[in-house]
Amino acid sequence: MNTLRSAALALAASLLAAPLLGAAEPAPAAPTAPAEKLPEAKALMDKFLTAIGGVERLKAIKSRQVSLTMNLVGMDLKGRMQIYQMPPALAYAETELAQIGKVMQGSDGETVWESSLLSGTRILKGAERAAFLRGMRFNADYDYQDLFKSMTTTGVEDVLGRPAYAVELVTQDDTKETRLFDKESGLLVGLRSTTKSQMGEVPSNTAFSDYREVSGIKMPFKMSVKAMQVEMVTSVEKAELDVPIPAERFALPEEVKALLAKQEADAQTPKPAPTPAPEQKK
Repeated sequence: MNTLRSAALALAASLLAAPLLGAAEPAPAAPTAPAEKLPEAKALMDKFLTAIGGVERLKAIKSRQVSLTMNLVGMDLKGRMQIYQMPPALAYAETELAQIGKVMQGSDGETVWESSLLSGTRILKGAERAAFLRGMRFNADYDYQDLFKSMTTTGVEDVLGRPAYAVELVTQDDTKETRLFDKESGLLVGLRSTTKSQMGEVPSNTAFSDYREVSGIKMPFKMSVKAMQVEMVTSVEKAELDVPIPAERFALPEEVKALLAKQEADAQTPKPAPTPAPEQKK
């Protein structure tokens, strides 16, 4: 599910790079402090892993393929998304919206890239690259302790009429997100985060629902992402685990290879020495 959220957020950030939308939505209200003692954040994270199928089953998964439909609410924009993923960080996501065209994103484990009519073909660097790799990391659900340097349970919030524990997480590069776990089931039902994009930092709220079992793992079949006053709803049509994926699926496109070659050539080209300042006459 980390992958689904990341792909949807990355796509939303790409769409927001165009002059489509308005200002960011206001920050959510602070969580209500519960009367009872709050459970440790790690206990809630581990309860979630148990709720979706357990660490051993998660570790056994070798590939993931997901087909989704998507709808930008109120904008009459509908499309489809296909996601392919293998460990440790091989990923490819392809989205097609009739009014906008195709958006492709991928990683061969090292190079992270994106291609669309809105942004052209580009190689992600810095914070954008780190966010993509973190989101598309195949084992992100169960090796979360490598991703976050701190985890704190901050309170209890209402999510669709049900109480949920709020856990604030801080990544190794100081990015913060808040995960909301249903108090009874332990399932992840909400998330607040900030995605780094060409536009800068884009705050978002995500809701997860309609959990179903796929090969021993529970996955949310519906996800709603709200960012920059836009709501994107995605629904899973088909999810498959451990189905072989050809290696070519994760190969870098020719346009990306050309960009890498240009970057390498530019890096090897000697830079001209700075022109010395003219001597001042005495």
